[in-house]
This record gives sequence, C-alpha cells and structure tokens, in this order.
Amino acid sequence: MHLNRTCLMVASLTLCAGLSACASTPAMETKTEHFGQAVAHNIAAQRVAPTAEQKANTFIPPNRARQKAAREAYEKGETPDPEQLGTTENE
Repeated sequence: MHLNRTCLMVASLTLCAGLSACASTPAMETKTEHFGQAVAHNIAAQRVAPTAEQKANTFIPPNRARQKAAREAYEKGETPDPEQLGTTENE
C-alpha cells in the first residue's frame, strides 16, 4: 500500500513539473515584424516560372573527355579542396 502512494506521488509531481513547462511564454508571442520573411522569400523564389527560352535550354550534352579527366584526377587524389563559404558578410 505504501508503494502505491509513493508511485502516485511521484507520478503527480512529474505531471505537475511537466505541465509547468507549458506555462512559459510561447515562442510565437515574441516574434518580430520580420518573422517568417526568409521562408516566404524562399517559397517565392522557388515558384518563379522559367521563361520559354530557359525551359528549352535545359539539355547539357555530356563531355566524355572532361568526365574521364575528372574521374582520373579523383582517383589520383588531385581534386581541389572545396572552397569554404560563409553565410554572413563577416565570414
């Protein structure tokens, strides 16, 4: 009987602690006027329809000599290291 009370008390305290976390300020209440603009711009950029000329110019013919040279350079370990790019002007 004592074990059941202990389990009930632990469960109650855990439930109260869990529910108290829900009482904090929701993240959406602290948003700025720019909130969501990056996502909106990305969606808009992906919705831009290409022109008829751009649609017609999608075939890039294979260049077997360049493919062979690239494969050989990779196998010899002569490929250049990738360039480091940053996401801000300061990097």
